[in-house]
Amino acid sequence: MHGKVEDKFIALKLDDGEGLFECLEKAIVEYDIRSGIIVSGIGMLADFEIGFFKDGEYDWVIHEQPHELVSMHGSISTKDETMIHIHVGLAGSDHKLLGGHLKRAKVCVLNEILILKFEDVEFSRVLNSESGLKEMKIT
Repeated sequence: MHGKVEDKFIALKLDDGEGLFECLEKAIVEYDIRSGIIVSGIGMLADFEIGFFKDGEYDWVIHEQPHELVSMHGSISTKDETMIHIHVGLAGSDHKLLGGHLKRAKVCVLNEILILKFEDVEFSRVLNSESGLKEMKIT
C-alpha cells in the first residue's frame, strides 16, 4: 500500500494480493483516521465476500474470480471500536454487475481509493435493537 495526504484527503494505491481491509486498517493508523468517508474506490477484487441484508441477517456470497471494482463507498469509525463499512459494485467478465455489503476482499492487480478524513465530525456505532445493526451515530 502506498498513500499520500493532501488537505483532508488521503489517496491510497493498493497492490495485487494485498488484503483490502488489512490495508485500510493500516491506513487508519498511519494517517490517524478517527472518522472518514471512502469517497471512491476502483480497480479489481478477487476472493471477496459480499452480503445482502434480509430479514435481520446477511446472506453472504463468496466470489473467488476477479471482478472489476466499478464502485466503492463507505465509512470509517474508530470510536470504541474500528468499523469499516463498505458497499461495492463489481462487474464480472460477463459485464454483469453485482453488489452489496463487502465483508472481505483481496486486491487483484490494484485498487485506487480516496478517503476524506474528518477532524471535527465524529462517527461512532450504536446498536439498533430493532434492526440488529450497529448504526452510525454522528457527533
